[in-house]
Amino acid sequence: MNSENLSKMTLSQEDFGLVQSMLSQRVGISLAAGKEYLVVNRLSPLVDAFDFDSLHGLIQSLNRGNNTQLWDEVVDVLAVHETSFFRDEAPFEQIEKKILPGICRESRATGRDIKIWSAGASTGQEAYSIAILLSEIAPELTSRVQIIGSDVSSKVLQTASEGVYRKFEVSRGVNSERLERFFEATQGAWRVKPNVRKMVQWEKFSLAGSWPSLPKFDLILLRNVMVYFKPETRAGLLNRLTPLLKDSGRLVVGSAESLLAYDHRFKAISSHNATHYILPQQTNLDSMN
Repeated sequence: MNSENLSKMTLSQEDFGLVQSMLSQRVGISLAAGKEYLVVNRLSPLVDAFDFDSLHGLIQSLNRGNNTQLWDEVVDVLAVHETSFFRDEAPFEQIEKKILPGICRESRATGRDIKIWSAGASTGQEAYSIAILLSEIAPELTSRVQIIGSDVSSKVLQTASEGVYRKFEVSRGVNSERLERFFEATQGAWRVKPNVRKMVQWEKFSLAGSWPSLPKFDLILLRNVMVYFKPETRAGLLNRLTPLLKDSGRLVVGSAESLLAYDHRFKAISSHNATHYILPQQTNLDSMN
């Protein structure tokens, strides 16, 4: 890189602070000190793509807040989108063996629809994994299943909506039986079949910002998301989730995430080498499931 290009991509501490502040305020992402190299590497291609004369110019445009397309691109390159089908064996065993069967029993008994939220859904594998499990556990109930997958990135939600995954992506978690039953081959890749895709709808919004009107859920999946947020954002998020759970609702967070450090109403329930959370009034009900 010549001296002109090097100068063009220089990141001042003031501009890095602006990026940190914008990510935290708008989407809740905490970007630690020392990540300047990451900002330079990820945002430099956008300087030319959006015809800015420098990285400084791009960041100033972001700060003015008048370029929605640019902001979408920045979030897409700076956010972590790691996911896979049936990610982490123990939590999904608990979901399959305990949580979803209990939700299905309640749905049969009450006639209520099943509502599930995959928050921070990324490219959709988690939401589709839940849809697949429900298709296996209670195929007669799938017509009354509503799964919402949400994310702050337009690009990952587009991938999720299309439901097309490369061979490598489906090989991470999908066995041959499920591949044959729930996917169809398409141009060297695999697409989730329509009967599974129709169970999921996709919504774009930030967990740290304003939310659309949401129903009460039987299950909220907030897995491997809070780790990227500041502690105060995590605490606020847990409080916002509480009224969105049905009386018998469950909350599942990431295997390495704990709620111990935060003031909240949730009670931990352990089974199948994993933990999920319920509200206190559910204790007796959960013990019967």
